[in-house]
This record gives sequence, structure tokens and C-alpha cells, in this order.
Amino acid sequence: MESPKISVAILAHNEAGDLAALLEILTFADEIVVADAESADGTADVARRAGAAVIPVKNDFNLNVNKTVVIDACRGDWILYLDPDESVSPELAAAIEAATAADAPYVAYEFPRLNNYFGKYLKRGGAYPDYQLRMFRRGRASFPCVSVHERLRVDGPVGRIKEPLHHRTYPTVADYLRKLPLYVAAGADEMERRGMRPNPGRDLWYFLLRPEVRFWRRYVLKLGFLDGWAGFLACCLDAAQSVLAYYEFRSRARARKA
Repeated sequence: MESPKISVAILAHNEAGDLAALLEILTFADEIVVADAESADGTADVARRAGAAVIPVKNDFNLNVNKTVVIDACRGDWILYLDPDESVSPELAAAIEAATAADAPYVAYEFPRLNNYFGKYLKRGGAYPDYQLRMFRRGRASFPCVSVHERLRVDGPVGRIKEPLHHRTYPTVADYLRKLPLYVAAGADEMERRGMRPNPGRDLWYFLLRPEVRFWRRYVLKLGFLDGWAGFLACCLDAAQSVLAYYEFRSRARARKA
């Protein structure tokens, strides 16, 4: 019996360096499809030289719209979605091949993800295992395409693979600051989608109480302090991001009333 075919789907925007490194290790894939979101750094050329199929897409703010496009273009029995700044170890590749070949009831699998903040893989503070649902039988999962951080919606049982997916989340503080506006806007969008309205109680919660609760829960209760300075900074930035998202949401609401 022929082994199931595995497609790898990737969405990239100005990711030539990371993409080249990722494509080099995807030797287990039968097909690689890259959606290039208006890159200006040769990302599409890097993908083509590696033998990947390239689909040009607009650089949509809601990334899941373009993730859907690249997933729909895949023709393998199984589809694995990866970000360009992620990496698949030989152990994970072997686990993926074993899972797709097994006679198991699962139509999708999730992986633990190791996130690298500022040069250190974080093991505490809620940063791990950070399960990501990324592999599924073609036609059995999709994105609702409502918000940036939504998960795949799966039609059927989901299994777990124990080998971790490695993620170069923020190699430097500058990388975090470069992505911050996207996450702040996404957080504000989510508040609007939930029908929230600014009021004094919410101001107190989001500006003062919530960031403190988030920091201490991650840094103390979830042992983020054991990850050293990288863990401390990650917890601080997480708390600050929630404040900025609410401020953006509040500013939009006030602008509509003006």
C-alpha cells in the first residue's frame, strides 16, 4: 500500500532568510506550497529555487485568509501548516511520517511548540508546551477566518505528537517590537468582535489590574522566573501588550464618538 502523501503549506511575507532554512529540512514532504504575501526580499524566488509551488496573495491583515488559500492549494492526503520561522527536527519529521502512515482514528494532530525568546527556549511561564494544531487530513480542517489568533476548526478526533515544533518567536527585542503593532491591532479587533464597550470598570481592569495579574500568573505561578532574564522580559512584554491592545480599542471607540 502506498504511503499517504504529505503537503507542507507555508505563508510568507519578507521571510527569505527563514524560509530558505525551513525549506532545506522539509525532505519528508511530497509537496510544498508557499503563499507569498507581496514580499519585497526575494521570498518567492527562494521558494521556487527549492522546488516549492508559489501562490501570490495580497498581504492581508488577517493572516488566516491567506493560510486558507495556501491550504486549499495543497493536494496531499495530509497537510502540515508551518510558519517560516519554525523548524522541524529529524525526530519530529519521523514522528510526522509515522503518524500519517498509521492506521489511527485521528484526522488531525497537534504538536507542543518550543518558543525561542531573545535567544532562549522558554520552558516555563506558559510558553511551553504551547500546543499547536497544524497537521490534518485534507478537507477535514479549516480556519473560520474571523481573527488572527484563531485555531483550525477540525471535523473529527485530534491526536498529539510528542516531539516539539521549534519556533524562533522573537530572536531579538527588535523583532518583537516590529511585530507588536500587528498583535495590538489584533487584540483590539477581538475586543470589538466581542461587542465590548469602554467604561471606567474596564479601564481599571485593563490598565491596572489585568496586566499585573497576567505578569504574576506567568512569572510566579507558572514559574516563568526559572527562564531567567528572557522569561522575565517575555512576561513583562505580554502584560504590556494587553494594555496597548485595550488602549487601541479604547482610542477607536472614542474616535467613532468624536
